[in-house]
Amino acid sequence: LKVPVFFKNEICTNLCYFITDTEGVLQLKERLQLLTLGIGGVGVVSAYVSYTPEIAASFSAGLIGSLVYLRMLGTSVDSLAGGTKAAAKGAAAQPRLLIPMVLVMMYNRWNAILVPEYGFMHLELIPMLVGFFTYKIAMFTQAIQESVPDVGNHEV
Repeated sequence: LKVPVFFKNEICTNLCYFITDTEGVLQLKERLQLLTLGIGGVGVVSAYVSYTPEIAASFSAGLIGSLVYLRMLGTSVDSLAGGTKAAAKGAAAQPRLLIPMVLVMMYNRWNAILVPEYGFMHLELIPMLVGFFTYKIAMFTQAIQESVPDVGNHEV
C-alpha cells in the first residue's frame, strides 16, 4: 500500500513522495521539524551575533511560526493519507495558511501597544518573515538529500 504525500504550494508544486508506510511519514515529519529547528537555531545565533537582540527575537518569533506551520502541514498530510473528508477541504479551510498573517498581526500589535506602553523590545518584520520561511530551507535540504543517491551504497 503506497500512501501519496503531497506538499502543495511548497518547494515543487508537482512533487509527490510515495512512502510505503506510516512510519516513513512520521520519520519524514520528524526530520523536517528537527532540520527546521537546527537551521533556525543557527539563524537565531547568527542574527544575535551579527545584528541586534531585537533582530534575533524577531527571527525567533518567525521560527516558532515556522514550526507551528510545519506541524499543521503534517496534520494535513496525515488527513490526506487517511482519506478522510478533511482532505477534501479547499485551501481556504486550512488554518495553517493563516500563520503568516498572524505573525504580521502580532508584529503590528506588539509594536503599536507593547513597545510604547510597556517598553518591550521592538520587533522587525523582515527577520520575522525570514524566520518563518526556514521550513522552506529544511524542505529543500530534505528534497536534495533524498534525490542524491548514497555515495557508499552502489549496487552492481
